[in-house]
Amino acid sequence: GKMSSTERLAEIAKKREQLAEIKRKRQERKKNKSHSTTGALAGTDLNDVDVDSLVNQLLGESGVQPPRASAHTASATDTDQQQQQQVQQPRTRTRYKARSALAISEVRHDDIVPSEVITYTKSVQTDAVPELEEKADENTDNAKNNQEEQLHENGDDDDEEDEEENASNEEENTNEDGEDFPQTRVLDDEEAGKIVATPEFEEFLDTTSRLVERVLCVDYDPLIDYGRQDDTQNDEVAGDSVRLKCEFFSKKWTEGRTVTSIDWNPKYSELLCAAYNENHEQRHTPDGCVLIWNLHLKDRPERALECQSAVLSCKISPYQPNVIIGGTYSGQVVVWDIREKKNTPHQQSNLTSTYHSQPVFCLDVVGTQNAHSLISLSTDARLCSWNLDSVLDTQDAVVDIGPPNRIAPTTMSFPANDINNFIFGNEDGHVFQSSRLATKKSKLGEPFGVQGYSGPVTGLQFHPSSEYEEFSKLFLSSSTDWTVKLWNVEKKTPLTILDYFDDYVYDVQWSPVHPALFATADGLGNINFWNLTSDIEVPYTSVQVRDGHTAVNKIKWNNNGTLLAAGDADGHVTVYELSDKMSHPTSETSSQMRNIIADLEGATTREEN
Repeated sequence: GKMSSTERLAEIAKKREQLAEIKRKRQERKKNKSHSTTGALAGTDLNDVDVDSLVNQLLGESGVQPPRASAHTASATDTDQQQQQQVQQPRTRTRYKARSALAISEVRHDDIVPSEVITYTKSVQTDAVPELEEKADENTDNAKNNQEEQLHENGDDDDEEDEEENASNEEENTNEDGEDFPQTRVLDDEEAGKIVATPEFEEFLDTTSRLVERVLCVDYDPLIDYGRQDDTQNDEVAGDSVRLKCEFFSKKWTEGRTVTSIDWNPKYSELLCAAYNENHEQRHTPDGCVLIWNLHLKDRPERALECQSAVLSCKISPYQPNVIIGGTYSGQVVVWDIREKKNTPHQQSNLTSTYHSQPVFCLDVVGTQNAHSLISLSTDARLCSWNLDSVLDTQDAVVDIGPPNRIAPTTMSFPANDINNFIFGNEDGHVFQSSRLATKKSKLGEPFGVQGYSGPVTGLQFHPSSEYEEFSKLFLSSSTDWTVKLWNVEKKTPLTILDYFDDYVYDVQWSPVHPALFATADGLGNINFWNLTSDIEVPYTSVQVRDGHTAVNKIKWNNNGTLLAAGDADGHVTVYELSDKMSHPTSETSSQMRNIIADLEGATTREEN
């Protein structure tokens, strides 16, 4: 049978002892000076033959090819001749050649001694994960045991050792299912702090957290029963037709500021922008800002746009929903593009005497998709037309619509489908009609209602309906004299005066879809909803913003007339939702509205006569 490793090592040790004994005897013979030369040579020859045969036997058992006879030994005849020649030569030289012929160095080289196997694991120096560490240790122990068994069985096979080492490393990085372990790394506080402070990480965290908050704020009832009959739909009362949807406030941006203007995005119905004036208590913050609020992101603004001056008016372009225009207290017209990452204006007009040099309260975009212009009107009675692609220079000649120190416009409105004629109200309480084509020499005509208001005109809007000609001539105006007036642009006297209010009326807005519905905002925090087909003396319903603790400065309907946003003097933006019954007209609404307007115009004519 096959000789075991232990027996093999024992036999090799025994033969080593025999070899050592032969070498010891040789040394003794060399020291023996009394022997004859012939006897010594004969003895040497005999011993050399025994040594050679013993070396060949050892090499043969070790699996090494013994040296050929021609290289290390000679025939008997040659040996005798060499011995006779060596008699005449010094004995030291003959003994040196006999030593070199033994090739003892090769015998020593072939001795097999198990070498120590050193293994190591390629890994990252970090805190160990307990589960991964336990599994890796178990795999390492198994790999080492398998490696030792293979070394004892296969001797010094270097190729198999390399394969075993590679297999061990692969096992350490795999789990029971054969999947790779994730290379986790736990950072210390210093490294984590450096990463968190980078702009890239801040942008990533802001973007991803905003997405998560949008999803969490989606207002949807998964338990709704679509097959259930709603018996209360037709029994709706006026007080239940308006409900609070959400409220926007940011301590960082809006605390200590007043909402000066609001506008809804024409493309993304969940977005609206609000303009704010300066914060007198925090001087290190920007003087003005425009915040973009999202109905699905209630705790913080979607974007915060900064400006070096208080923003008094803002407008989202109906033809470029990514462009936001602002009119500032300094007289500059600024433009932001929300597609850019920066929060400062994308472009802004020059501060020169050629353009606006006083606050810009009035902004509007008129025209069509392919040909539209930005119209701005400042309190110095200067009208400018701008191209949104560049506000560095005006599109048309600058128009002075009146004496710069006497008019002081505060609000402006264009009729539907008209880009030239417009009306504006001023600080003196008058409403004037003007045109973009007016020259500097032209004079303003008589204002609407010669006596006018007893306070500044705060709100002004033409009827948005372009379906009926008689409706497009109507406009509403509000003032600090606690009244709201309904006008016909062809008449100089109001059709009706609503004196229901007990405080300043800061804004008035027509519904974009209901021809008889409009809303007003006053200084007591009340938002009144008026339906002329229901009653022209008292509002249809009312809500009070934040329990009347603040004045409502601006209101704005969304495009489909179901939501109304209100901005107050404390920086809050509150959104109310109207019921379908209240916000959408019936088939008879237009005819009823037409009859009411005819009656009001008839009564006005009789009074004039």
